[in-house]
Amino acid sequence: MANEAELYIVTPRTYIVRTPTAVIERRLEVDVFFAEVDLGRAAQAEVAADRVASVRFPPEWPGDALAGFPGWLERRRGHAAEPWVGTVIDRDSLEAVGQMGCTALPDADGVVEVRYATNPGQRDRGLATEAGGAFVDWLLARPEVHVVVAECLVTNAASVRVLEKVGFTLLEEREDEEGRLLRWEKRG
Repeated sequence: MANEAELYIVTPRTYIVRTPTAVIERRLEVDVFFAEVDLGRAAQAEVAADRVASVRFPPEWPGDALAGFPGWLERRRGHAAEPWVGTVIDRDSLEAVGQMGCTALPDADGVVEVRYATNPGQRDRGLATEAGGAFVDWLLARPEVHVVVAECLVTNAASVRVLEKVGFTLLEEREDEEGRLLRWEKRG
């Protein structure tokens, strides 16, 4: 079973941390807010002895992922097993700039699928590549994960670049209700 409490990743420009339940609840109520977020042991020296910082959550966060928040909140309140999902936070501004995570727990073969997004105003800064690469490395370091897969639309050039830079291999192109999709993988 995934243990979301372990999700604390620090990159040169980002923190990736488990999205607190209070943040999910608050985002479903309002657009802009500040929330106290535990940034983990890795951030302890930078932020404060207690590792907690006030993070700004702008109205564009978490983008399309917002539609899934009610179901996610229901699973969490029911104490159901959750896949690893976290908020990407800009280390300089302490602003939530994106969301990334797995769509489910690893399957019997150790395969997990990742999804990620950055806020529209934060794109073209390399944050998805930086945070995404660290997140995928973190996943592949877990003993229960052997392969990470991802999909993106053929027309999403930014996602194609991120997946290439992070070291994914293109597996196939297929058609579904969203359009032409590319399926990628990275093995541990």
